[in-house]
Amino acid sequence: MRLDELAAAVGGVVEGDGSLQIVGVAGLEEAGPSQLSFLANRRYVGLFRKCAAGAVLVGTSENTFGRTVVRCRDPYLAFAKALAVFHPVAKPPPGVHALAVVEGNCDGATILPLAYVGPGAVVGRGTIVQPHCYVGAGASVGRDCVLMAGSVVMDGCVVGDRVVLNPGAVVGGEGFGFVPTASGLVKIPQTGRALIGDDVEIGANSCVDRAAMGDTTVATGSKLDNLVQIGHGAEIGPHNVLVAYSAVAGSTRTGTGVTLAARTLLLGHLEVGDGASVGAMSMVTDDVPAGAKRTGSPAMEHRAWLRLVTAAKELPALLKRVAALEKKGGGGGAG
Repeated sequence: MRLDELAAAVGGVVEGDGSLQIVGVAGLEEAGPSQLSFLANRRYVGLFRKCAAGAVLVGTSENTFGRTVVRCRDPYLAFAKALAVFHPVAKPPPGVHALAVVEGNCDGATILPLAYVGPGAVVGRGTIVQPHCYVGAGASVGRDCVLMAGSVVMDGCVVGDRVVLNPGAVVGGEGFGFVPTASGLVKIPQTGRALIGDDVEIGANSCVDRAAMGDTTVATGSKLDNLVQIGHGAEIGPHNVLVAYSAVAGSTRTGTGVTLAARTLLLGHLEVGDGASVGAMSMVTDDVPAGAKRTGSPAMEHRAWLRLVTAAKELPALLKRVAALEKKGGGGGAG
């Protein structure tokens, strides 16, 4: 499509040749003369100056170096919109395939081969249930969701509108609860539910366990990466970001806009405030106030952790100095 038409679609303004025909979107290193690229990070200005892209999405104050650009407030967001223009999602027509098993209500949904929808379950209009999915008895899945191949919504659990479950995601698996006795571990029945809010995405092979009593919740707009674990009774607040391998133990609650970096662990029964963030490979053992940043294992205030890491780097040289002083002091005493 013409560059000026594409710019209008992504909320930008062309500087240069608006009649340029664009056939796709690519990174700065790969883009050719008929492709659109983007500059969202200043470290790639060098690539921007020499790239072969026909046009580049840039910020409102970026130096263009005489290139054709599309100015926009958020080049990364505009890039996502441009990708969506050139790669629209194919949506199969509604209906239940002959090889699916449906015992619930799926009016207006698309149920593909080898999917199962249990008795009393409801799947909303516009939702796509791909092969080998399981929607358990009495479960509820909202409108315009995508349940990718092999994803699971267990009995009685609730999924909101426009939710994406990636392959292998499990909503409502058994919470990990046992009572130790002299003769072994006795299972605690997990009688609660898992509730997923609107516009949530749950990555491949991630799990949101059902609670022993009450609900485990993932609130509106939160995004869980692959291989994320949410323990029973935990409450994930709105618009959280949980990166791969992060885990939240039972009964812990997070506020709005919390970020957990990769391999983060929140222990159980904690409170994490609005806007808090936890650095990669950190283990949080205490409550985290709103807006705070925690890093390390056990996690501490981020600036304190930076000082600790800096000091640790100096330890080998310091040990050598101490050893040399001890040796010198010992020699002087002997004399």
